[in-house]
Amino acid sequence: MRRRGFTLIELLVVIAIIAVLIALLLPAVQQAREAARRTQCKNNLKQMGLAMHNYHDNNNGFPNGNIASSAGGWGLSWYMRIMPYVDQAPVFNKLNFSGAHPGWSCCGSAEGQANGDVIRGIRFAFTVCPSSPLTDLRDSGGGNTEHPQYYGIMGAVDGFGNVAVPANRKANCCGCCGGQAATGLMTSSGMLVPLDSKKIRDCSDGTSNVIIVGESSDFIYQSAGGSKTADVQGVHGMLMGGPNLVNVEGAVGGMFDRQFNLTTVRYAPNFPAVAGTTAGIDDNFGINKPLNSAHTGGVHALLCDGTVRFLSNNIDLGTYARLCNRDDGQTVGDY
Repeated sequence: MRRRGFTLIELLVVIAIIAVLIALLLPAVQQAREAARRTQCKNNLKQMGLAMHNYHDNNNGFPNGNIASSAGGWGLSWYMRIMPYVDQAPVFNKLNFSGAHPGWSCCGSAEGQANGDVIRGIRFAFTVCPSSPLTDLRDSGGGNTEHPQYYGIMGAVDGFGNVAVPANRKANCCGCCGGQAATGLMTSSGMLVPLDSKKIRDCSDGTSNVIIVGESSDFIYQSAGGSKTADVQGVHGMLMGGPNLVNVEGAVGGMFDRQFNLTTVRYAPNFPAVAGTTAGIDDNFGINKPLNSAHTGGVHALLCDGTVRFLSNNIDLGTYARLCNRDDGQTVGDY
């Protein structure tokens, strides 16, 4: 008996049907993967929130946003302070918090380079958003160090969202590097501010109404409509803090130095900032880098009570500003 096989037309029809099914299924798979990445990003911030509260319990306050060395050199960032509370006590115990520039790992001092050696090549997963297109391990001089994708919130600039910031909490930035880095505006109305440890009691607007850390995990444009730059963190990575020996209040009317791993909010989430063109944003860091992400529609933010919220790109700017300031006394409302 003769056995009949598939005709060419039948095979083509089957292949076409399979192709259509794959085309229908692929977006669903991609959406599921992005949902998982968003969940991981949210969990990163939750882990930081737990670390912040454990730090607060043991030190009667949240970590200083940044701190200088005793000699007035580049100190270590707030990330280094919470290391024991994110299962990184061995790293913390090897760090040197003294010396000329303990946070400047690329070339500032022997202490800084030694601290760089402690973390070089280590990927700290809680500092990296899985959706980010950025390369998190980048050369800081002598080898790769982690470049975190979450920034501490110093506050919002005066007038952003029509919210006023007290005069004694404002300073200009930055005393280095020219360009748009020198057009930065800095405030200390948030919960992670240089040289000061803020306590829960300082957050009089309520811990569920104030952001302490926000996501900044996507590119900044290098030129309008053109190429992108990895970020505006420069080469310094998660070690780098600041060099000031006085806090922002002490610098009122003067120029405050750059602060790494912190931002003062001046623009909406995912604002299309251009390094070297947008005020307060430059290649060698700008204090006003917007919160941004590769997630569709917005960014994640950690509140002072340890919860994580997704902030829409279209959030009311007044609401956004009030979320960044700890004690403006205004109602936040729905967002």
